[in-house]
Amino acid sequence: MERTEFTKDDSLIIKGLAILAIMLHNFFRWVEPTTGENEFNFANHTILRFGEVLATQPQEIINIIFNYLGHFGVQVFILISGYGLTKSMLNKPQCWTFFMGSRLKKIYPLLIVAILGFIVANFIINNRLPSEFVWHEIGLKLLFFHTLTPNEGLSVCGPWWFFGLIVQLYALFPVLLNLTQRYGTKILAGTALLSYIWILTAIFCYDHPGDDLLAMQNAPGHLPEFCFGIWLALRRDTCLSRWWLIPALAVFILGNFLRPFYPFTFLAVSVIFVIGYNDAKGFIKQHLFLERPLTFVGSVSMFLFAVHGFLRQPFLNIANTYNNAAVSLLTAIAFLAGSIAAALIVKPLYKLLVRLLDKISAPARLLKADKYIMGCTLLLIAFVGYHHATLPFSHKNIEITQNQHNRKVRHMTENSITADMQYLNMAQIKLGMTNLMKVSVDLEIDSQGTPSDQLPLLVFDITGIFWDKCCMPETDGFLPVHYETTIICPIFAHFVPKTLKLYFWNINGTTMRYRNAKISITY
Repeated sequence: MERTEFTKDDSLIIKGLAILAIMLHNFFRWVEPTTGENEFNFANHTILRFGEVLATQPQEIINIIFNYLGHFGVQVFILISGYGLTKSMLNKPQCWTFFMGSRLKKIYPLLIVAILGFIVANFIINNRLPSEFVWHEIGLKLLFFHTLTPNEGLSVCGPWWFFGLIVQLYALFPVLLNLTQRYGTKILAGTALLSYIWILTAIFCYDHPGDDLLAMQNAPGHLPEFCFGIWLALRRDTCLSRWWLIPALAVFILGNFLRPFYPFTFLAVSVIFVIGYNDAKGFIKQHLFLERPLTFVGSVSMFLFAVHGFLRQPFLNIANTYNNAAVSLLTAIAFLAGSIAAALIVKPLYKLLVRLLDKISAPARLLKADKYIMGCTLLLIAFVGYHHATLPFSHKNIEITQNQHNRKVRHMTENSITADMQYLNMAQIKLGMTNLMKVSVDLEIDSQGTPSDQLPLLVFDITGIFWDKCCMPETDGFLPVHYETTIICPIFAHFVPKTLKLYFWNINGTTMRYRNAKISITY
């Protein structure tokens, strides 16, 4: 077997394969039939759904495979990032502050052009500018705090969660490399072990809502793959035998059925990919019709990553309207082509911003305080990550009940939403200092024959901290409905009083009635 060493051409091909997998996953995960995926949390029904759909609708095999497995392209990017950074730093050692400055000068312009592209696309597609809430979410992303803040990682544009993760890995990389060069690769093994302990502790020892486990959106959730990339770059004589496929496949399969094995699936996929690519790269490079497109896509992969998330909606509308495997595939190809065109458009702007930032040099005082800055940054990441991983659920309870008779007789206008009303307040509840709360709402609604996608939305809002919406169902007369959500407050908001607002947002200007509303808050 050949040595596991990737050239620059290999790196571009690998990035091309990874970004195509990610883009097709982010497209097909919203196209019927959907299977779900074990990306940020675990659910064993997803693998059962995968098998069921594959057996009953084999013509949807491309949709199903990318729907369920495409997100593993992220692990390939993490792997090749660790590998590439190690190769570059071995030749040009840098202090932590200089290294982070050079990384941020590249990633910040990418985030800025992504945000500008999102604003333009949103205006063209939806004919409106971002709301105040969206601007708040964008601000968190500019600070790279979005993955450290509950419910914010996937907001605005889902794929952008990766910005927060990669910046954390950048911050950890010089420390990992330095310690590994001093004490050997046991540092990488120990780091991976600590990462798994962190994830399993968060999963099994603390009460987390299923979608709010932050481990897999942050560095502790993906350090093993990153360390694997560093290890491959340092061990130049390393050969991964094909025999490693057996334990890697076993772990991957078990991780799709059993929760304790779930965190290990990402490293298992990384091992499988490296062995598979070593076997396939000769074939790829011998066939220009494969090598050239993959190399080109890899060369614009970061721009594709930045723009594809907010470009998919019009293509999704077409695919779901026709609900046909052939149409879905053609629409996915059109989506890829449109994203590539957009990537080429934003590329010159990105290069301009990079040139402008390159003219800014770090003050000498910053370089002198290198270890202090590094230590404070790592402590901040560790503290916030630990805090959210081990967030306990304390119990208090308040209930607010709106009596059906009183609401109907004394407040008739408040439980009737008319076409000219944009907002209707249902409750405004002052809360003390709290870090986690569960809010449930029970009420009866009469949609008056209006389709569900046109009805007013029920909004949960804590200004500057949390915002979520729930869609109303179409009903025939008054029928009971139930909604609930769990709100985890970011650390900066734990110790201040908050006000929870619940209101109906009549975004489409339709009519609806509601009555007998009961709001329960546990915190």
